[in-house]
Amino acid sequence: MVASTATNDPSVYDATAPAVGPGGRRLRRARGGLRRMLASVVRVADLQYRIWLTQAKLTLQRMLIYAALFAAATVLGILAIIFLYIGVFHLLTDVAGLRPVWAYLIYGGFHLVLAVVLVMVGTSMLGKKDPEKAEAKENATEHAREPADEPQKAT
Repeated sequence: MVASTATNDPSVYDATAPAVGPGGRRLRRARGGLRRMLASVVRVADLQYRIWLTQAKLTLQRMLIYAALFAAATVLGILAIIFLYIGVFHLLTDVAGLRPVWAYLIYGGFHLVLAVVLVMVGTSMLGKKDPEKAEAKENATEHAREPADEPQKAT
């Protein structure tokens, strides 16, 4: 009699009893939990790889477009400089009345001065000392100059 009252009590849950879903259908217990979890991890890793690959492709496309536009701008810039030289040459010869020889000498002198200025700027930029390295080197030389504590000689 004790057993019958224990099983009829609705507050007691039997873990071994089959689970019943809506409509009185029996629910199946999940099988292969570890296998499904590993399959999910592999699927997530594959999706992450595909996302990374797509982002890498987009980045590469952007870089190639940037490089192509930069190359086109460089070519157009060189063409612009050539046409500016031609225009200045015609201004010097036709409008100012200079002979072509003097226009060539003016161009040569301008380019010589420009080259000297660029070399001076480049050497000053490359010759700068890094403040941190200079400070570390200065501290090292100061420590090397300090006399070490030597034992005093007895007289």
